[in-house]
Amino acid sequence: MRPWFMANATAYRTALWETLIRYGTPPLILVLGVVGFFLLKSLRQPPAREKPPHTLPVVEVAVVKPHEAGLEISGDGIVVPYREIQVAAEVDGRIVLKTPECEAGTYVKQGTLLLSIEKRDFEIEVERLKEQVKQAENSVKELGVEIENTGRLIKLSQSEVQIAARDYQRAETLFGRNAMTQAELDAAQRNYITAQSALMSLENQLRLKQAMRERMASARDQAVVLLQKAELDLARTDIRAPADGVVVQDLVEADSYVRKGTSVLVFEDTSKAQIKCSLRVDQLAWLWAVLRRNGSAAEDSQTTAYDVPKVPATVVYEASGLQYAWSGILDGYEGLGLDEETRMVPSRVLVDDPTSVRMLDSAAAESRAASSVPDRAPPALLRGMYVSIRIHVAPDHSVLRLPARGIQPGGKVARVRDGRLRLVPVEVIQTLEDEAMILASTEDLRAGDRVAVSPTPFLENTPTARMGEGIPVQEQLIP
Repeated sequence: MRPWFMANATAYRTALWETLIRYGTPPLILVLGVVGFFLLKSLRQPPAREKPPHTLPVVEVAVVKPHEAGLEISGDGIVVPYREIQVAAEVDGRIVLKTPECEAGTYVKQGTLLLSIEKRDFEIEVERLKEQVKQAENSVKELGVEIENTGRLIKLSQSEVQIAARDYQRAETLFGRNAMTQAELDAAQRNYITAQSALMSLENQLRLKQAMRERMASARDQAVVLLQKAELDLARTDIRAPADGVVVQDLVEADSYVRKGTSVLVFEDTSKAQIKCSLRVDQLAWLWAVLRRNGSAAEDSQTTAYDVPKVPATVVYEASGLQYAWSGILDGYEGLGLDEETRMVPSRVLVDDPTSVRMLDSAAAESRAASSVPDRAPPALLRGMYVSIRIHVAPDHSVLRLPARGIQPGGKVARVRDGRLRLVPVEVIQTLEDEAMILASTEDLRAGDRVAVSPTPFLENTPTARMGEGIPVQEQLIP
């Protein structure tokens, strides 16, 4: 039998191990976990950090091309009559004939008879004046014959004076020698004086007849003038078309009595057409440049300061989706100065042949052949048509052409040269559909350069794009 203290010792050890296991195991596990964590952490290698690649912004670019053709100054206008003539009667009389061509809306050729006034009174006056001219001509001829005869008599009288003078000289010689009496000397002197008096009388008659002939010639010339006036009045009894055109209004009827100056019809001259349009001052600046380039302004600044160059223009009328064109020329200002309401300059374009119409291909903006003009095309420019004007100007500066979407706000373009983008200033002078015509200094932009045509939001806060060499970009060329 074991002693009691030995049995207690065994129980004590057993309880001690149980206590150690119960309370020592969790801290031991925790310590081992921490040690294992740090041991594993010390064994792990950190991953190598790679610097992400730097990507350049990609921009779509287009090539800047030279613009070889001229510029087009565009505007709108309305067709007005080239001339609207108020035809009036030039003599008094009764309308005895009104032709069918005198009806309003009728097209007539120049010289076509429209109205006729009673001629009988004017024919009688012409015949009377013809007889008066004939009588005056006969009187002038009679005086001419009398003047010729008087001239011959004067020659005979001059001979008689010479003979009487010699007789008087001989008589004086003989009287000095006492070979003639005083009575005979006086008789010789009397004959000499009588001959002189007869000669003077004939000379006076000659001068008088010459003056009468001048007066009769003047009367004849006056009668000729009156005859011309009567013949002109007779011709004016027929009222004819003053030009090729259309009778707009007929204001009188047959058997009406008209006074000189009474309007009988309104006539529109259609030999040419005129378009009233308005141009902006910046558009006129190109025309002023043409004047200065031609040297006109330097010749006489007083008279040429209000001129415009005679540059070609195209008049375009659109109907049913088709465009029809006529060739014209910028003819001048319509008045002088700027319109107070629109602040534009009224101008006019002249079309010499309103019936020469051609059709424009709206896609290619090129003229088609005349044979391709459809039957429904307008036969001519008609008054009241609203048309567009394209004035063609040859600029004296180098003009560049690029896509319109390449224009940045503020009148700039994003030029890409040697892979670097920079904003440069330009002057936009014209935009046609999807293309823009610009002016720029050769240092900033020239033909062959590339410009960005895609959105460039990265430029908003990039001041280096406006100075220095610009910012690097990646180009993507578009056709």
